[in-house]
Amino acid sequence: MNSFTSNFKIARMLIAFISLFFVTEAAFRYYSFGAESIYRFWEYSPRAITDSKFVDAATNPKIGYRLSANTEGRFKAAPLSINPLGFRGSNQATIEKPKLTYRIALLGASIDMGTGVSNEQTYAYRLEQHLNNAFSQRIEVQNHAVGGYKALQIEESFWANVDKFKPDLILLPLHPKFFNRIYQPLHLKGSNEFCFEIRCHLQNFFFLKALMSHARDFTKHLHKIGWFGDKRHWRSITEKKSQEKKINKAKENAIFKRFVNNLKAANYKVVVMRLPTLDSFSSKQKTEGFDNIWKQWLSEAKPTLAINTSYEVQSKISLNDSIYLGDKHPNSRVHALYADAIFQPLSSFIGKALLNKAN
Repeated sequence: MNSFTSNFKIARMLIAFISLFFVTEAAFRYYSFGAESIYRFWEYSPRAITDSKFVDAATNPKIGYRLSANTEGRFKAAPLSINPLGFRGSNQATIEKPKLTYRIALLGASIDMGTGVSNEQTYAYRLEQHLNNAFSQRIEVQNHAVGGYKALQIEESFWANVDKFKPDLILLPLHPKFFNRIYQPLHLKGSNEFCFEIRCHLQNFFFLKALMSHARDFTKHLHKIGWFGDKRHWRSITEKKSQEKKINKAKENAIFKRFVNNLKAANYKVVVMRLPTLDSFSSKQKTEGFDNIWKQWLSEAKPTLAINTSYEVQSKISLNDSIYLGDKHPNSRVHALYADAIFQPLSSFIGKALLNKAN
């Protein structure tokens, strides 16, 4: 009898814990995305794009994966649609450039693709609207950015998938994370591959992702001040990671410089943009470090034009501008700030280019 009572108590506690787990998730979804995210829960997930239906394996192993053409749904709780040509944008887009059209190709990763915001809220779309309001000639901004891409993938993907569109101008944004991480081949799970492990399904819970994100940040802080474990031990780990980052930065730096030089050799106009991320202001040391990388990179790569939006935008954004709690992708307000900051110097450059072409 005692055994039965004990088991019943454990079962009751387990049911209560599971119920609390799901109620917390439902509350998080309702607060962040509204009621639809609860009764259509399967459409909302914080999973990475490589775990979604939005990507296919690329034939080139250096690219790894590409956006899946003719695909639509929700990614990071926001609507995402990929057109028949395999990039985010209008279904009316064509490979051949229409007459009297100035075509711009935006490259990049998840921020530039517009993770967590609708197509109309991305800075690529807003920038296109600004430019078309400023010029009588049609300006087309094609968004060829792909979430998770690193320097080598951006370079290889351009020559394999974007070069055929023959853009008049290339927009190449630079983020600090581009220089910290080297692309590693991934196993694409996709939407049709069922996972029998519990941890796979736990990745669909937004509040759990937010909890883990804050736990990581808090643990890093404790490591830094020596309150968590042996300070000398964590200092040695930090130094090792710092050395790895230096190596990665050198590799990524070399790839981007090679890419820009090859683009210029192919007679492409290359505009490099520095866009601040939501965590780029978290450390003065990090900001100064990327300042140095930016200056050195410009002096060596010599792009056609460099646009630094960092000081104009950085003071206006914070971690509160993330798409939702626990994810540091910028929301629609930040995308609007990006577009406004890029517009002025870019429109001046395009105006001169159009005038020279007319003459």
